[in-house]
This record gives sequence, C-alpha cells and structure tokens, in this order.
Amino acid sequence: MEEALQDIQKAVEELKKTHTKLLAQEKQMAKEQKATEDEIQRFQTEKQHKLNQVDVCFSLRLSQLQCMGDTNTLPAHLDAHVVFTNQRLQQLMTRIEELHREKQEVRVKYRQLQKDYTTALKEKRHKVKDIEDLRRKYEDVQMLRFGQIVDIDRLEAQEPSKYVNELRDRVKESEVSAHEQIQAWRKKVDDANTELLRLTQENTQLMDQIASLGSMQLTLDQALNSRVTNVTVNDAAPTQQRKTKERERMKQLITLQAKEIATLQAEINLFRRKGGHIYTTVTAQRLDKPPAPANSNPQQGARMVR
Repeated sequence: MEEALQDIQKAVEELKKTHTKLLAQEKQMAKEQKATEDEIQRFQTEKQHKLNQVDVCFSLRLSQLQCMGDTNTLPAHLDAHVVFTNQRLQQLMTRIEELHREKQEVRVKYRQLQKDYTTALKEKRHKVKDIEDLRRKYEDVQMLRFGQIVDIDRLEAQEPSKYVNELRDRVKESEVSAHEQIQAWRKKVDDANTELLRLTQENTQLMDQIASLGSMQLTLDQALNSRVTNVTVNDAAPTQQRKTKERERMKQLITLQAKEIATLQAEINLFRRKGGHIYTTVTAQRLDKPPAPANSNPQQGARMVR
C-alpha cells in the first residue's frame, strides 16, 4: 500500500513539474517572439523614415520618363510622383508575387500551427485529467491507509532523524549480507547437484559393468557345468591334459571376474557411504537367465562364486 502511494505521489509530482515547465517555456517563447516582432517593426519603420528623408538628385532625359498614371502624358510637375527604374519596377512586381507566395505559405503554417495548438490543448486536457485521476486515487489511498489526507510535501520537508538513518543503513547492510549468503548457498546447491549428477552417472556405469560381468559369469558357469556334465569316460577326443588346461583357464578367468566384481562392490559401498543412490539391475538379469543344470557340481559352483 505504501509503495503504491509513493508511486502515485511520484507520478503526480512528475506531471506537475512537466506541466509547469511547459507553461513557463510557452510564456517565455511567446514573450520573446512578441519582443522580436516589435523590434523588427520598429527597425523597419525607422529605416523607412530615414530613407524617405534622403534627397537624391539626378538628371534624366525626357525620353527616359514614363508616367504610369491614368494618362500617358507627362504632368506639369512631379511632386506627387515617385521615380523608379524599369529594373527596379520589375523587381518590385516580382517581389509582389513572392509576397503572395509567402502569404500562402504563412497561411499554411498558420493552419498547421492551429492544428498543433488544438492537439496540444487535447493533450493538456488529457494530462490534467490524468493528474486529477491520480490525485483522487492518491487521496483514496491516503484515506484507506491513514483515515485522512496527509500532506506529503510537509512530510518530505522534515529531515529524518539520526536514528532513522542508522536503521536504514542497518537494513541495507542486512539486505546486502543476506543477498550474498543466498548467492553463496545457491552456488553450493548448484555444485552439489553437479556432483550428484556426476556420481549418479558413475554409479550407472558401474552397475552396467556389474550387470555385464554377472551375465558373463552366468554364461561361463553354465558352459563350465555343461562341459563337466557332458564329459564321459568313453570320450577319447580331448586328452586329459587339454581338459586340465581348459579347467585351469576357466578357473583363472572366474577368479579374475570375481576380483573385478569385488572391486566394483567396494566402489559401490564407498559411494553409498558418500550418500549416492544406486539402482542395480543384476538381480533382474539373473532372474531372466535359465537356471543351472540339476546335475552340476556344487563344489565347482562354490569355487566359482569365490
């Protein structure tokens, strides 16, 4: 409410200042224009008066004179006549035409000025109406807020006390400090989110590796169990030495995979202690695989798990 009141008061003051400034400029321009026109008129009158007082004597032949009166005959005396040269007469006639054109231009400008003046009056009325609307709104807000009309100019004229200035400074300092703390915490949150995303991606990669190794281990278990089951005494194709080497190679491969799984499980436990979330799909993949044969060797299976 107070902010709206202040905004309305500022708008009213700005409109008042603009209106007063425009009125002062208008009065000053009108005054200067009138003074300039009066000065020009006085100067022209004085100049013409001085020129009329100058006597000029020159000699002319009778054939060089032409009377522009009602008759073409020369009068008895030339006291009531003015002497012009033909060139000057043509210039005066041309000047008359120029004055007619200038008069038309002045009329056009005058009409345009009248239109501009009418537009300015309309804008002035709108501004005055806006000022009145803002004033009424300003008074309504004051009545709602204070129950009476408060003289804001008088309040603004009163200088705030030292205690008020100190409180304002404290509030500004608190706002700056709070803003800095908010920015710092936002940065920490962004960094934590980035770290969480990175750890989640690493965990996902590890779980994918665990799932792949688990699937490979199941495949190797099934292959080894199948080979051990299908071996018979009458099978003379593979020799005893080749079977022993194959069994040892499979045991080494299973041992290496078990070590790698143990390493990955240790890393997963480390991430869990740090607060990361791990979602595994190994169990689901194990359930999708077919079960081991019933006649598989339990002791070999136990060794493979180790």
